[in-house]
This record gives sequence, C-alpha cells and structure tokens, in this order.
Amino acid sequence: MRNEMSNRINGPMGESRTTLLRVGVLVVIAALVATAVWLGARGRADDNGGTDKTSGGSSQTEGQNVSVEQVAPDTAPADGVVIPTGAEVVDGHPIRFPATDLGAVALQVEVAKAQLGFDYDQAVAVAGLYAAPEDKAVFEQRARDAVALRRQQAGVPKQGDVPPPASYAVTPIAYTLEELDAGYYAVNLLSYVTLTTANGKVSDGLYAGTQLMRWTEVDGVGDWRLVQGSDEDIDHLVSTGQPQAVAPGTPEYKQAGWIPINGAPQ
Repeated sequence: MRNEMSNRINGPMGESRTTLLRVGVLVVIAALVATAVWLGARGRADDNGGTDKTSGGSSQTEGQNVSVEQVAPDTAPADGVVIPTGAEVVDGHPIRFPATDLGAVALQVEVAKAQLGFDYDQAVAVAGLYAAPEDKAVFEQRARDAVALRRQQAGVPKQGDVPPPASYAVTPIAYTLEELDAGYYAVNLLSYVTLTTANGKVSDGLYAGTQLMRWTEVDGVGDWRLVQGSDEDIDHLVSTGQPQAVAPGTPEYKQAGWIPINGAPQ
C-alpha cells in the first residue's frame, strides 16, 4: 500500500495539526494495513524523552482451526484491558501466550514494543521468533525494510553505528480485535511513536497497524504466531476498513472502537 493520504488530528488542547503522510512508511513490522499521524516535532532541548526476540524455529507449523477462549470485553472498561504476558521468555522476549483472544493481542503488543531502533539483527531476530515458520523469511525481510526506513527517517547511515541522539520507540496504547476464523484474528494496535533524528529533532506520532495472528503448533507446542495471510484475508481487511490513528479522548477514537490498554498513557 503506497497511496498517500491526509489526516487531521485534534490535540489535547483543541489545536489541530494536518500532515501529509505515506501509508506504510512508519513501519512497525510488516503492517498489512496502517495509518500514521505525526503530532508535531520539537528540538531535542525541549524533549523529556520517549518510550519504547530470538532465533526462530524452522520446524513444521500446523495451522489449526481450533477454538480459543474469548475473554476480550465487548466494551472498553474504564481502566482499560490488562494484556496477558507469555509463560516463557526467550532472549528477553515473552513467548507461549495464552490460548485466548487476548493472547493474540499480547503477541501484537510485544512485536510493537520490540521495535526499539535501528538494529537490523535485532529486528530480524524478533521476526524470526514471532512469525510462523513458513512465513519467517517474509517477516524477516519486512523487518529489514522497516529498519532501513527508520534509519532514513532519522537521517542516519543506512548501515553501521547510529550516532546519538537518534532513537526510535513505540508504546502500544489501545487495540481492536476481529476474529477471521477459529483461532485466527486480525489485531489492530494503536501506538505512540517517538522518532529522534541525528540532529536532535523529536517527532511524536500515532501509528495504527494491523497484523494477522493464528494459534499454531510448532513441535507440539501451541502459541500465537504472525502469519502473512492470504490475498483474500488482506482484501477483506482493506475493504472493510481498519481503525485509524486517532488520539485518545476524541470522538473519533471512541467511534473507531479502540479499547485502551491498562497502564498505557492515554
């Protein structure tokens, strides 16, 4: 998806900012459907900082149309939804998420949080850990492309060391969820993004991206995995429209159906 669009967003003080953006440029990792809105930019001197694994197996994956427990609320609780974590950790990254619909959300959250900066090897390792084995090569390449784009946006060399203060961080704040089949979900994630360039310019933005998650079995162990999805699946997501990157607290945010994540900034 490379068509351009314009998005307007109202800030917390009522001001509006409009920015022309290219869908898919602000890549978290292999987003199928994505929108982004830059809220503004500032010098490094005005910044107080921002926020915000892994070798993947090559064994046979079995995609299973198995029912998983549906525990996600239909409406947003006042204090947001608590996202579960994995039962195990590999190189600092959770795996073995619960066999629930919120387990699929948990995977998407961890994938987003793992996008820390400009390291190709780290991004590829995350893709290898969380992607279904048959889609591993696709997600690894998309991870490399995402890092290359971030380096370009930050004004740092395409290869090699990244000079300070350049940085990139993602903080997930809300989600929506669509069941496509038994054990198969489209997870939409809304995140704050902070990009600091090599010359100290800091840009804060909102990013909305969609991933497909399937409950799969690798070496007899079930877990949620990123999957590429069929052309029909992606066409469905595009044709039905996915939630846009809009600010919490706005009418558009509520209308989009975003469910806030407990403990995330709003």
